[in-house]
Amino acid sequence: MSEHGRHLLALTDRLNGTESYDQAAGLVDQILDPVDGALERLADFFEAAGEKAKESDADDGFDLAQDFEEAAVDIRRLNEDLHLAVDRMRALTTPPPEPPVRGMYSHTTPVPTPAAPANVSGRRR
Repeated sequence: MSEHGRHLLALTDRLNGTESYDQAAGLVDQILDPVDGALERLADFFEAAGEKAKESDADDGFDLAQDFEEAAVDIRRLNEDLHLAVDRMRALTTPPPEPPVRGMYSHTTPVPTPAAPANVSGRRR
């Protein structure tokens, strides 16, 4: 396995072992950062490979260059599609819901009922 493959595998292992979405987002950012992320560098690599293929006098050099250039475009498009993924990963961490606030009367407190009107005269009829 190449050095870069080992690095990506180690990054994947670290991602699998994270304990928070914030930690996971930090690792995802190493791949998706639009300036210094691995996908951007991979796109640069394929562009350079395309330029190298164009230097060839072989008939297949031009076709190979186009394949590499298309790969670079696809990788950049993928990176653009995922540009919010780091923020979305961090947003997965939500605080636990707060317990409901009890009102003035709780469900266990009996509400007094009005008393029946008293016989004013006190006599029976």
